[in-house]
Amino acid sequence: MSHIEGKSTENRFLSLDYTITEKVLKSFFLVISWTALGLQQEITNTTLNDLIILTNSNYEVISRAILGVGVGYIVSAVIGGPLVDMFKHFNDLMIACCLLVSALATFLTPYSSYFIILWGLFFVRGMCAGLQNVAGQIIIFNLWKEKSTGPMHVLHCGYGIGAFIIPLIANPFLAVLKPSHVNDSISLSRNITTTCLTYPKLDFNASTQYTKESRIKTAYLITSLTVASVSFIFLFYQFCYRKIPQFSLNTIKTENKLKKLLKLIDTGTCANGNRLFGAEIIGILIFYFFNAVGGEVMFKTFLRSYSIDNLKYSGDDGSILNTIFAISYTASRLAGLLFGSIIPIRILLVLESSGLLLTTILLEIFARDNKMSLWILVVPMGIFVSPLYPSGMGWGNFFISITGTATAALLIGSSIGAMAYGWLMGYLYEHYGYEMFMHQTLAFGVIMFLCTILMVILTFHIAKREAKTNDRNEAKTNDRNVSTYEHVELNKKDIF
Repeated sequence: MSHIEGKSTENRFLSLDYTITEKVLKSFFLVISWTALGLQQEITNTTLNDLIILTNSNYEVISRAILGVGVGYIVSAVIGGPLVDMFKHFNDLMIACCLLVSALATFLTPYSSYFIILWGLFFVRGMCAGLQNVAGQIIIFNLWKEKSTGPMHVLHCGYGIGAFIIPLIANPFLAVLKPSHVNDSISLSRNITTTCLTYPKLDFNASTQYTKESRIKTAYLITSLTVASVSFIFLFYQFCYRKIPQFSLNTIKTENKLKKLLKLIDTGTCANGNRLFGAEIIGILIFYFFNAVGGEVMFKTFLRSYSIDNLKYSGDDGSILNTIFAISYTASRLAGLLFGSIIPIRILLVLESSGLLLTTILLEIFARDNKMSLWILVVPMGIFVSPLYPSGMGWGNFFISITGTATAALLIGSSIGAMAYGWLMGYLYEHYGYEMFMHQTLAFGVIMFLCTILMVILTFHIAKREAKTNDRNEAKTNDRNVSTYEHVELNKKDIF
């Protein structure tokens, strides 16, 4: 009897797939990890003005420091993509390590008194976020296979939950300006210079007066402890939970290193051997994510600052505006679970980009000098910006198999987009005025709409090409059947 029980236990552990309950539970914990990711990434946007105060810098300088996140994403994508493909059994450990290291870097961020140290901490946070992104999404794809579009929306919903929670955590610790004409906007001494050769110390002598001093170090501590605590879940999954065997690894081990490397970077690997098709899909997705992530990061980063600087919101109102955006952002990703299973992904993309374009046009017209318009329009902005990333991944996974290396390529495009949009917005905002925020937001909406139209055209082109190929193959098959039939008839004649 004990032998039978032992055998059944062994069979359970050697099962080739997880049960539905296991899949749902693992997906839930991945959503929690994305919530932690949202906390440590979005705290920068919520505390942007306070970071400028603490570092006695300006929007352009702090934007250059935040570029470290994008560089970190690129490095983690280049290294992390092949790493995830080669060490599939260690994805949980990768996520746990990323959460622990990013928690430490987040905690140290407000204590940085040198520009290069601040940049380095943002770099570490970006690198951890990028690797977590690759590993987590590959886990979702492996769990749900072709049914991953809905779970992917829910996964990224976790990020929105983190973005919603972080203003509530940080707001009690933000600085409050004294009401005066001098303090209509944050006027700090702009004597900082950053070059490749010198890394100046950032002093803390701001000329602005406050009714409440900045205490964001406490907010960063709370966030860091929360993020670090989530890592223990994935340490448990790595060392204490059963693993599904990956038989493909055995075949990979027999290949030499060169073949293994070529297989990782070959676009045909994720497109059933069709290199041109794989390159087309990955190429258009890189351009898509360059703009989708770049525009989203730019809008979230400067929304609160724009509301305070241009429309004279109070600090509390600016934080509430961020929270409203985060609520609509999160609700949209939850709704994506329903709509992603009902509406074809090709149509869903066009609807999302059309809504985004309309919202950015309305923002440009009405929200440049009207507080109420910004309060209202930030809701549809969150609704239409939120699903761009998971829908893009779903569209790509519809046509090709998204591997770790393919995900890494898309993350590189996303990272460069975030850096380009962020740096450009910081420069324009500082030197050409606050209204440049609305101009660049409109440009983002137009580009995303044109990009999705291009993707639709590419989809029809691919469908047409596949139909021709299938017709050609059918014709060849019919010819072979006819020739076989004639050959059989001839053999019958010979026999008689």
